[in-house]
Amino acid sequence: MAISSKIDPGCATDVMLVGDVQLHPYTEQKADAPQPHATALLSIDVLTSTKYQSITFQDVLLTLEIVATDGTASSDHPQFVAQSNIPNGYIWGVPSATDPTQWDESKFGAPTTKLRIRRLEGVLLSEHAGDGLSYWIGVAGLSEGAPLAFNASASASKVTATAASCPIQIKDLHVNQSLPGPLS
Repeated sequence: MAISSKIDPGCATDVMLVGDVQLHPYTEQKADAPQPHATALLSIDVLTSTKYQSITFQDVLLTLEIVATDGTASSDHPQFVAQSNIPNGYIWGVPSATDPTQWDESKFGAPTTKLRIRRLEGVLLSEHAGDGLSYWIGVAGLSEGAPLAFNASASASKVTATAASCPIQIKDLHVNQSLPGPLS
Protein backbone atom coordinates (compact mmCIF):
# COMPACT_ATOMS: atom_id res chain seq x y z
CA MET A 1 0.00 0.00 0.00
CA ALA A 2 1.41 3.37 -1.02
CA ILE A 3 2.17 5.85 1.75
CA SER A 4 3.63 9.33 1.99
CA SER A 5 5.32 11.18 4.81
CA LYS A 6 7.07 14.49 5.33
CA ILE A 7 10.84 14.15 5.48
CA ASP A 8 10.82 16.86 8.16
CA PRO A 9 7.72 16.25 10.34
CA GLY A 10 7.84 19.85 11.62
CA CYS A 11 7.66 21.40 8.15
CA ALA A 12 4.53 23.45 7.39
CA THR A 13 3.47 25.33 4.25
CA ASP A 14 0.27 26.59 2.69
CA VAL A 15 1.77 28.07 -0.48
CA MET A 16 3.36 25.13 -2.30
CA LEU A 17 1.95 21.64 -1.92
CA VAL A 18 2.60 18.32 -3.61
CA GLY A 19 -0.80 17.11 -4.76
CA ASP A 20 -2.16 13.90 -6.23
CA VAL A 21 0.44 11.25 -7.11
CA GLN A 22 -0.29 8.25 -9.33
CA LEU A 23 1.75 5.58 -11.12
CA HIS A 24 0.12 4.49 -14.39
CA PRO A 25 0.95 1.55 -16.66
CA TYR A 26 2.60 2.77 -19.86
CA THR A 27 3.75 1.32 -23.14
CA GLU A 28 5.89 3.54 -25.35
CA GLN A 29 4.16 4.01 -28.70
CA LYS A 30 7.07 5.47 -30.66
CA ALA A 31 9.96 3.16 -31.49
CA ASP A 32 12.28 6.14 -31.96
CA ALA A 33 11.59 7.48 -28.43
CA PRO A 34 14.70 7.79 -26.26
CA GLN A 35 15.97 4.59 -24.64
CA PRO A 36 15.32 3.13 -22.20
CA HIS A 37 11.58 3.18 -22.88
CA ALA A 38 9.24 4.08 -20.05
CA THR A 39 7.17 1.18 -18.70
CA ALA A 40 5.25 3.30 -16.19
CA LEU A 41 4.10 6.91 -16.10
CA LEU A 42 4.28 8.95 -12.90
CA SER A 43 1.85 11.85 -12.56
CA ILE A 44 2.25 14.48 -9.84
CA ASP A 45 0.32 17.71 -9.25
CA VAL A 46 1.89 20.80 -7.73
CA LEU A 47 -0.75 22.83 -5.89
CA THR A 48 -1.25 25.96 -3.87
CA SER A 49 -3.84 26.90 -1.30
CA THR A 50 -6.95 28.69 -2.57
CA LYS A 51 -5.68 32.13 -1.52
CA TYR A 52 -2.86 31.87 -4.12
CA GLN A 53 -4.77 30.09 -6.90
CA SER A 54 -4.95 33.07 -9.28
CA ILE A 55 -1.21 33.85 -9.08
CA THR A 56 1.08 32.89 -11.95
CA PHE A 57 4.33 31.57 -10.49
CA GLN A 58 7.68 31.56 -12.32
CA ASP A 59 10.23 28.74 -12.38
CA VAL A 60 7.87 26.10 -11.03
CA LEU A 61 10.23 23.27 -10.05
CA LEU A 62 9.47 19.66 -9.22
CA THR A 63 12.47 17.77 -7.85
CA LEU A 64 12.35 13.98 -7.59
CA GLU A 65 14.84 11.41 -6.33
CA ILE A 66 14.37 7.65 -6.41
CA VAL A 67 15.29 5.95 -3.14
CA ALA A 68 15.87 2.29 -2.40
CA THR A 69 13.66 0.59 0.16
CA ASP A 70 13.52 -2.85 1.73
CA GLY A 71 10.88 -3.74 -0.89
CA THR A 72 13.17 -2.93 -3.83
CA ALA A 73 14.48 -6.04 -5.55
CA SER A 74 18.17 -6.14 -6.46
CA SER A 75 17.11 -6.45 -10.12
CA ASP A 76 15.16 -3.18 -10.00
CA HIS A 77 17.04 -0.09 -11.12
CA PRO A 78 14.25 2.40 -11.76
CA GLN A 79 15.05 5.68 -13.45
CA PHE A 80 13.09 8.69 -14.57
CA VAL A 81 13.05 8.83 -18.37
CA ALA A 82 11.44 10.85 -21.13
CA GLN A 83 8.31 9.51 -22.75
CA SER A 84 6.92 10.44 -26.16
CA ASN A 85 3.84 12.23 -24.80
CA ILE A 86 5.77 14.56 -22.51
CA PRO A 87 4.07 17.97 -22.58
CA ASN A 88 5.72 21.02 -24.06
CA GLY A 89 7.30 23.40 -21.61
CA TYR A 90 9.29 20.87 -19.56
CA ILE A 91 12.93 21.72 -18.96
CA TRP A 92 14.58 18.45 -17.92
CA GLY A 93 17.44 18.79 -15.44
CA VAL A 94 19.86 16.13 -14.23
CA PRO A 95 22.67 16.61 -11.70
CA SER A 96 25.72 18.22 -13.28
CA ALA A 97 28.65 15.86 -13.86
CA THR A 98 31.08 18.50 -12.57
CA ASP A 99 29.05 19.91 -9.66
CA PRO A 100 26.25 17.73 -8.20
CA THR A 101 24.71 20.79 -6.53
CA GLN A 102 23.97 22.24 -9.99
CA TRP A 103 21.55 21.09 -12.69
CA ASP A 104 22.41 20.28 -16.31
CA GLU A 105 19.45 21.18 -18.53
CA SER A 106 21.17 20.30 -21.81
CA LYS A 107 20.30 16.56 -21.77
CA PHE A 108 16.55 16.45 -22.26
CA GLY A 109 15.15 13.07 -21.31
CA ALA A 110 18.44 11.63 -20.02
CA PRO A 111 17.71 8.65 -17.71
CA THR A 112 18.33 9.61 -14.10
CA THR A 113 17.47 8.71 -10.52
CA LYS A 114 17.47 12.40 -9.56
CA LEU A 115 15.43 14.78 -11.71
CA ARG A 116 14.38 18.40 -11.68
CA ILE A 117 11.67 19.46 -14.07
CA ARG A 118 11.33 23.20 -14.50
CA ARG A 119 8.46 25.03 -16.10
CA LEU A 120 9.01 28.71 -16.80
CA GLU A 121 5.62 29.63 -15.38
CA GLY A 122 2.32 28.18 -14.31
CA VAL A 123 -0.85 28.69 -12.31
CA LEU A 124 -0.96 26.13 -9.53
CA LEU A 125 -4.72 26.25 -9.02
CA SER A 126 -6.19 25.07 -5.73
CA GLU A 127 -5.82 22.25 -3.26
CA HIS A 128 -8.87 20.37 -4.57
CA ALA A 129 -8.35 16.84 -5.89
CA GLY A 130 -7.47 16.76 -9.56
CA ASP A 131 -6.39 20.41 -9.70
CA GLY A 132 -2.85 21.66 -9.94
CA LEU A 133 -0.03 21.98 -12.40
CA SER A 134 0.44 18.39 -13.55
CA TYR A 135 3.79 16.79 -14.30
CA TRP A 136 4.05 13.52 -16.29
CA ILE A 137 7.33 11.61 -16.04
CA GLY A 138 8.29 8.25 -17.54
CA VAL A 139 9.74 5.51 -15.33
CA ALA A 140 11.91 2.68 -16.67
CA GLY A 141 13.60 -0.27 -14.97
CA LEU A 142 10.81 -1.12 -12.56
CA SER A 143 9.93 -4.83 -12.55
CA GLU A 144 6.29 -5.77 -12.99
CA GLY A 145 4.54 -5.49 -9.63
CA ALA A 146 7.51 -3.78 -7.96
CA PRO A 147 6.95 -0.61 -5.90
CA LEU A 148 8.48 2.78 -6.60
CA ALA A 149 9.88 4.88 -3.75
CA PHE A 150 11.01 8.47 -4.21
CA ASN A 151 11.39 11.85 -2.53
CA ALA A 152 9.58 14.85 -4.00
CA SER A 153 9.56 18.59 -3.41
CA ALA A 154 8.23 21.56 -5.32
CA SER A 155 9.19 25.23 -5.38
CA ALA A 156 8.43 28.37 -7.36
CA SER A 157 8.97 32.10 -7.30
CA LYS A 158 6.78 35.14 -7.80
CA VAL A 159 8.69 38.38 -8.32
CA THR A 160 10.04 39.05 -4.79
CA ALA A 161 8.84 35.94 -3.01
CA THR A 162 9.68 32.28 -3.21
CA ALA A 163 7.73 29.32 -1.92
CA ALA A 164 8.52 25.66 -1.38
CA SER A 165 6.62 22.55 -0.43
CA CYS A 166 7.64 20.36 2.44
CA PRO A 167 9.86 17.61 1.01
CA ILE A 168 7.99 14.32 1.11
CA GLN A 169 8.82 10.68 0.64
CA ILE A 170 6.54 8.32 -1.27
CA LYS A 171 6.95 4.61 -0.56
CA ASP A 172 5.47 1.45 -2.04
CA LEU A 173 3.74 3.16 -4.96
CA HIS A 174 2.67 0.47 -7.44
CA VAL A 175 1.31 0.80 -10.96
CA ASN A 176 -2.41 1.66 -10.83
CA GLN A 177 -2.11 3.13 -7.33
CA SER A 178 -2.58 6.75 -6.34
CA LEU A 179 -2.18 8.98 -3.32
CA PRO A 180 -4.70 11.82 -3.19
CA GLY A 181 -3.20 15.18 -2.33
CA PRO A 182 -2.30 17.48 -0.94
CA LEU A 183 0.57 15.50 0.55
CA SER A 184 2.52 18.38 2.10
